[in-house]
Amino acid sequence: MIKRTLKIVSLHLLLLYGLHIFAQESERTAILATIQKFFDSIETRDRELLESILVRDSLNISVRTLANGDTNFNIMSYDDVVNALTRPGRDALERSWDETVLIRGNIAVVWTPYDFHIDGEFSHCGVDSFQLIKQEGRWLISNSSWTLETEDCPESPLGPID
Repeated sequence: MIKRTLKIVSLHLLLLYGLHIFAQESERTAILATIQKFFDSIETRDRELLESILVRDSLNISVRTLANGDTNFNIMSYDDVVNALTRPGRDALERSWDETVLIRGNIAVVWTPYDFHIDGEFSHCGVDSFQLIKQEGRWLISNSSWTLETEDCPESPLGPID
């Protein structure tokens, strides 16, 4: 009887653990879909798409190390980042890989290396850091930060752009 009870308890624990893993993977997929929409909005210059995944009044900061070793922080408001990323006149492509996703309740963080191309030419690389919140069942970007690097960029595992 005790062995049977232990087996049942073990099966229940395995089932609960499996459900937890499935739920986490489902949230991870939804979070990465939001990040992909961010990249898609840059490529298509789709202001409406970008605004649909950003929290109004989000804070966005790029960090660049200058040749003299100084660091330049460019702090962009919600309107600044929407205008900059969807402006006409250039073809832009951002790609990421090896995403690290941390989730706790209704907040998440995504950390990912990226490369950026303008008009079909490599521009820069770096690391993106996105902070997200879940509102009304949707993951939205509340803040983003990224490094902007032009030297010593690793080769993308995604290969060359077409």
